[in-house]
Amino acid sequence: MTALPEADGAGRAHGWVAHLRDGGTTPWLAWSGAGAPLPGPLPGAQQLELLRRINLAAGSSAGSRGDRHRERTRLADRVLAAPAAGRGKADLALVGAAHRGFGPAPVDPATVSAHELLRVASVVLADDLVALGPDPVATSWPRPWRRRVRLVGDPLVAAATREHLLGKGRPEGGPRPFVVAIGRPLDELLAHTWTQRCFETGATPWAEWLRFWRERDQLPARADLVASVQRWGGRRPFVRVVTDLDLLPRQAGVRSLPAVRVPGADQAELARRVAAVVGLRVDRKDRPGLMRTLQRRIPDSGVAPVGVPAREHQWVERSAARTVRAVQRAGYAVVGDLAGLEPRAGAPSGATGPDDRQVLDLAIRMIVDPGWRERRGGHQGDEEVER
Repeated sequence: MTALPEADGAGRAHGWVAHLRDGGTTPWLAWSGAGAPLPGPLPGAQQLELLRRINLAAGSSAGSRGDRHRERTRLADRVLAAPAAGRGKADLALVGAAHRGFGPAPVDPATVSAHELLRVASVVLADDLVALGPDPVATSWPRPWRRRVRLVGDPLVAAATREHLLGKGRPEGGPRPFVVAIGRPLDELLAHTWTQRCFETGATPWAEWLRFWRERDQLPARADLVASVQRWGGRRPFVRVVTDLDLLPRQAGVRSLPAVRVPGADQAELARRVAAVVGLRVDRKDRPGLMRTLQRRIPDSGVAPVGVPAREHQWVERSAARTVRAVQRAGYAVVGDLAGLEPRAGAPSGATGPDDRQVLDLAIRMIVDPGWRERRGGHQGDEEVER
C-alpha cells in the first residue's frame, strides 16, 4: 500500500476510529476512508484493535439503529477510553498516521499481541464486575449442635465445602473444631492453590509463581498440609487428613457435597488480571465478594486447568515425599491413602501455563455477551436432611 502523507494519515485514522465506534470491522491497513477530527488524542492501537475484535465477535455492522446501536456505542466509548493495566507498553500509535516523533514506534494494530489487548480488556471487565456488585451469600439458621470443622488444604475444594456448610447453618470454626486437611496429588494441589488465589487477590503468572516456590524449595501456605494444621492449633485427635474426596462429606458432617468446578487455565489467568484492576477500584474488604462472584459466573470455555511443567516435576516429587513423611511423623489420622498426596502418575509432561490467545477469546466473549452480568438471586442450599 502506498504511504499516505501525514495529514491524510491523520484524517484516515480519525475516520477509522469513527468506523470502529459505529461497529465496523475493517482492519487498519485495509481502511482508506477519512473522517473529521475527533476531540482529544487518538486512542492507542491496543484499544482500537480490541474494539475491532469485539465488533467481529458481536457480528454487528455499521448502520444498525435503536437500543442495540446505542449500547454498542456506549461499549465502544468505554473500550476506547480504557487504560492498559499492568506492565506493558504505553498506548501505541497507528502506523501511517501522524507520529509524535518520540516514544514507541507506530504499529499495525493487527500485530499487537494478545497480552497487550488483554491489558485493556481486563479493565473493561473489572469495571463491569464492580458495577454488578457481589452476589449474596446463602446462609441458614445456625446449628451449633452439629460437628464443627476447620477446613484447610486444597483451596478450591475447601472454598466450595465452606460455602455449602455456611448455607446449611454450619459456619466454619467454633469451639474445638475438627481440622480437616484436604489433600490432593501435589501437582494438582499446587494448580488449585494458584487458581484459587487468582480468584481472590490475584497472583503472579503461573510459571513465575511455581519458580518462586521451587527456588526456595518451599510450598505455599495452603499447599503445606501439616503447616496448615499447625497454624490452626490442630491437636492429633481432632485432625483428619483426607485424600479421598468421596469420603470428605462424612468428615465434614454432611451426606454429600456439591461437585467442585475447577476453572480452566484461561479462566484463572483472566481472573488474575481482573483481580489486579478490581483491587484498584474498590476497598480491600470488598474485593473477595466481587471475585467470588466472578468465579461463580465466568463462562466455561472447555480449556483444561493449568498443569505443572516438566521442568518442575522433580521438585514436586521431592516436596510430595516430604509432605508424606511430615504427616506420618505428626501421627494424624488419614482418611484415604497417603499415596494420594504423590504427584499423579502419567501426568502430561508438556503441561504449560495459560495461552494468552485463549484468554483473550474468553475476555472478548464476556465483553460481548452480557449474560454473565445478569442479576441473579442467592444460591439456595440443597434440601437434604442431616442426621
